[in-house]
Formats: sequence, C-alpha cells, structure tokens
Amino acid sequence: MPDPKKDIERLQREIDHARSDADRAFKGEPPKPVLYRQSSLGLDAVLTGAGMLVVLGLSVSLASELTKDQVTALTAGSVGAAGGLVIGYSVGRKRRSSWR
Repeated sequence: MPDPKKDIERLQREIDHARSDADRAFKGEPPKPVLYRQSSLGLDAVLTGAGMLVVLGLSVSLASELTKDQVTALTAGSVGAAGGLVIGYSVGRKRRSSWR
C-alpha cells in the first residue's frame, strides 16, 4: 500500500512547481516553449475510409432494388473513390516530404 505522506509530499511539490511557473508568467518572464506535433491524417484512417467505401459498394450491389446499371454505377463510383482516397494520400505524403 502506498504511503499517504509520500503522496502528499509529491502533490505538494507539483503544486509548488506549478505555482512558481505561474509567478514567472505573471512577472512577465517568457514561458517555457511548448512544442506541438502537427497531427495529420494517418494511413490507417485512409485505408479505413477506402475499405468502408468498398464495403458500401459491394453491399449495395448485393442487397439493392436498383437497376443493374444503377448498381454498377454506384459500385464503380465507390471503388473509384476508395482508389482516389489512397492515391491522394500517397501524393500528399510525397509532396509533404519533399517540402522538408
């Protein structure tokens, strides 16, 4: 079982550290820089979106009351959109890496 006195001392040190940071900020001292990593759309999200579009196209073609031409057009459109999503991600990633 953890020692409550040690927990209280640790919390008190954290509070004192935060208070000293706040005092420095109030006195006009520049704060410590905080670096944020730019979040970007990952490959897993792109592949998930592409997979959902393929499943959409296939499910509509299997359980639909549309005409044969409508089903073909919808399936081709969703599969084409999935391919476009993956290709667009690849092109964007290459361009982003060439800018650095």
